[in-house]
Amino acid sequence: METIKLQKTLLEQGIELPLMEEFYTIQGEGFHSGKPAYFIRVGGCDLGCHWCDVKESWDASIHPLTNSDQIVENAGKFPSKAVVVTGG
Repeated sequence: METIKLQKTLLEQGIELPLMEEFYTIQGEGFHSGKPAYFIRVGGCDLGCHWCDVKESWDASIHPLTNSDQIVENAGKFPSKAVVVTGG
């Protein structure tokens, strides 16, 4: 029970995030299309958009809690000035 409380606290404080995936790629949409970007996809999107192509991201409980400092460190390993944080 204490572990669950600690995890909830870390999540609420943004110290840990339910990480679905993270990857380096070329941005395919919008103003920065064609430019390198590091994507961080977190679980727990509650919008439920019917056009969402990553509905697996909606349930935060199925994605491992990952320390946000580790996520930032991972993003820093790539030569990209853009970081995209998304939930879907």
